[in-house]
Amino acid sequence: MKKLKPKYKRFLVKKSKAGNAKKRVKKGYSPKRNTKLTPPRNILHFVDLPTPKIFRLQYESCESVIEYINKIKRVGKSGKHINIIMDDIVEIGEGAIAMLLSVMQELVQEGIIFKGSKPTNPEAKDILEKSGFFKFVRGKVDENNSHTKNTILQTGDNTTSFSELANEIVSAMETVWGSKGRSPSVYGSVFEMMRNSCDHAFRHEHQIKWHFAISHSESENTVKFSFVDNGKGIIKTFADGILKKFLNLFQDNLDIVETAFKNGIKSRTGLNWRGKGLPTIFENYEDNHIKNLVVISNDVYIDFDRKIRHTLKNEFSGTYYYWKVDRNCIKECFELKK
Repeated sequence: MKKLKPKYKRFLVKKSKAGNAKKRVKKGYSPKRNTKLTPPRNILHFVDLPTPKIFRLQYESCESVIEYINKIKRVGKSGKHINIIMDDIVEIGEGAIAMLLSVMQELVQEGIIFKGSKPTNPEAKDILEKSGFFKFVRGKVDENNSHTKNTILQTGDNTTSFSELANEIVSAMETVWGSKGRSPSVYGSVFEMMRNSCDHAFRHEHQIKWHFAISHSESENTVKFSFVDNGKGIIKTFADGILKKFLNLFQDNLDIVETAFKNGIKSRTGLNWRGKGLPTIFENYEDNHIKNLVVISNDVYIDFDRKIRHTLKNEFSGTYYYWKVDRNCIKECFELKK
């Protein structure tokens, strides 16, 4: 074999390096790109939103919870994904859970993605896991908390399965009175809340969304109920409707809501007001078939048992009802025929 001259060897080496460089360029290879770790283009960025430590809708803590719910709405409406951080919660209520779920699902429909953590406090974690929250949100539930009568029902239209609602109330009567049965007062109250949401709270039918949380305490023979929608709220519903001509007859928003429940709007205006749902709910409360009735809507907070009438600093766009049934209520349980 003919011996290559040193000059020709240098030429071949140089040519070989140039050829390999061209191949790497064609394949999209870049030595510089490999020296630094660049994040993938599809990585999601989340805004961290830590919850209040007391996550309940009782009067003493409702302002901070509603402020938090409104913050979620603002961040979500801006198009940012959200990390719900629950680590520091020491007290949690099923009503606040239902309100949180309601606003989360509203934003999910607009493309917002959620992730989050559970409370580190064992009791708060158990309440969250037993509430029915994780029927709608991905997450593991401890085996001990997976078997529970607690649940959250929801709807997105007017075709709600009333048989499902009726079955849950029958189950509630069993917890309270020891036997399955119908309760027209409880069923009628929930039906009126649903009807108000469907008929008045939303501008368009496809927007209708409410959540109904039911929490059982068999050791105390007590069932707690929470109903929430993210509609316009009682005040805005009245102000946008026929009542707008008569708002000057009321002292303030607290007066409007209390009158609507206790006497019906007709008593103040003389109108043949179609919405009789709120007085029906209040009658069931007065008859002691339900107790501890609480209403939150727009800037109004009313706890009828504790006689609390409070104007909220943080307005809630929607309506929230809470009540419970226990053995101090007047028994209304018509046993089912076998």
